[in-house]
Amino acid sequence: MARYRLLLLGGLLCAAVGAAVSAVGPYVLRLAVDEMQQGQIISQRLLWFGGLIIGVAILDGGFKFIQRMLIATTSYKVEYDLRRDLFARYLFLDQSFFERNHTGDLMARATNDLSAVRQLLGPGLNGTATAILTFLAAAILMLRMNLQLSLVLLVLLPTATILLFLVGERIRKVFTRVQEQFGVISTRAQENFSGIRTIKAYAQEEAELAVFAEDNRRYRQLNLHYVLLSGALWPSMSLLLGSVAALVLLVGGQLVAQGQLTVGELVQFNGYLALLAFPMIMLGWTVGLFQQAAASMGRLVAVLQHDPQIQNRPAARPLPAPRGEIEFCDVGIRTEAGRAHTPNSPPLAREWMLQAISFTVPAGTSLAIVGATGAGKTTLINLLGRVRDPDAGAVRFDGVDVRDLDLADLRRAIAYVPQETFLFSVTLRENVAFGHADAVDAATLDHAVQVSCLSNDLAQFPAGLETMIGERGVTLSGGQKQRVAIARALTRDAAVLILDDALSSVDTHTAAQILRGLRAVMQGRTSIIIAQRIATVKDADQIILIDDGRIVERGTHQELVQLGGLYTAMYRRELRQEELNVASIG
Repeated sequence: MARYRLLLLGGLLCAAVGAAVSAVGPYVLRLAVDEMQQGQIISQRLLWFGGLIIGVAILDGGFKFIQRMLIATTSYKVEYDLRRDLFARYLFLDQSFFERNHTGDLMARATNDLSAVRQLLGPGLNGTATAILTFLAAAILMLRMNLQLSLVLLVLLPTATILLFLVGERIRKVFTRVQEQFGVISTRAQENFSGIRTIKAYAQEEAELAVFAEDNRRYRQLNLHYVLLSGALWPSMSLLLGSVAALVLLVGGQLVAQGQLTVGELVQFNGYLALLAFPMIMLGWTVGLFQQAAASMGRLVAVLQHDPQIQNRPAARPLPAPRGEIEFCDVGIRTEAGRAHTPNSPPLAREWMLQAISFTVPAGTSLAIVGATGAGKTTLINLLGRVRDPDAGAVRFDGVDVRDLDLADLRRAIAYVPQETFLFSVTLRENVAFGHADAVDAATLDHAVQVSCLSNDLAQFPAGLETMIGERGVTLSGGQKQRVAIARALTRDAAVLILDDALSSVDTHTAAQILRGLRAVMQGRTSIIIAQRIATVKDADQIILIDDGRIVERGTHQELVQLGGLYTAMYRRELRQEELNVASIG
């Protein structure tokens, strides 16, 4: 907010002037009543007083308009900055953060929670400034008129604030639970929309509807509880203000009867009471906004102050011309730490997933990693791009520990095709060219499309590469998604190419086609291939087999087949499967 202090100061200055002007209205009304009480009812004087009241109202409205514009502008600018910073923080946080937090809850923070903060900084701040400044202006004028009646009014009105604070903390807690439950139903909806194919395939529409209905019912209950608490404020405020008005009339009437107060002054006092009624109600509304914003800001700060585990070291080294030499030195990886249910209990034990992993991939050569599902192949290769860091040992790129390299330079040197392909809701061309600051030239794009065999399917798409695809590529098959991902990686022309089971959804014939094209691409480029099919990896310069968290076999395809170990057993199973497939077709 300090960035926009001039706007804020201007708004608060207009609020102060507006409060002073609004306090003049009851004084003009007092003068008119006192003249009429004295029997001096002259049309011109009444018109004069009426004109003064209208003029005061115009000035008051003008200053309040400028006040609201300046403060509202500040609130929207702060909201813009917060949303920008929050989104930037999301993008730079490591993947483990997103594994621990639901997407719907993160979306709720970027929408509902930000809106609650803006409401406080806009209408909330505006109402608070108006209430406080109007109260001060009216208090000064009332004290100059009659001390006794002023104390009655000024002592009783602030009791509204006490009432508000008694329920304010409870409102904040309930609103926090409302926001958290909103995150739950947002996550549920997002997952259902993304997994609509699976839901329909298993005929789970009714089951998912029942689960969503239960979450929605819980959200409704929390909201009703919140409405009950916040709604109780308004009747309480009306009762309190009515009681104050009755007391002012009783005490003021006695003072008029005793000659200590004129009728005009009593009217002026009632004018100030009416003038202060709305700011007191506004103050009550603002307290509710403050409780909401406090809960929401706490959720935002939890993200904004969360430091990513993976980030550049202070003296990170640039990587201007990567060669692609990779070395894993006695690397060990533990499973993610867990925690028991009680806050004071110690962390659960972390077991070793991988231990003593050492190998070297000279620049321009290829390495294949094979092993059973869940052996840790993907986790191991994630260390190269620093998706996570090793718990033991080191990973070196061109002879330098990857933790000492500039993170952006390191990742630009790697073209990665993941197991699960993510596509954006844009055209095929934009998905293939994703990750390039400048437009990809036509020759590079065509080459990537040809090598990935995506060209085989272009005729099926109504606009070719300009075809819009659905969210997460829902309109494409699994094989088509993987070919788009391969084409995307090939356009990077990076020093290192990683294929993480990138042909698992592609048929055998197409896979062989892609591999033929990739062999030319992989010449002179460091390549790492993770695969379940031996046919995919048999041409690699070296192959390592991981079992029980360690490298148990390594060598070329021929060397490992002759070894007669686990690799040989995998190869024979694959050959038998191919024979069975051929026999079934025959």
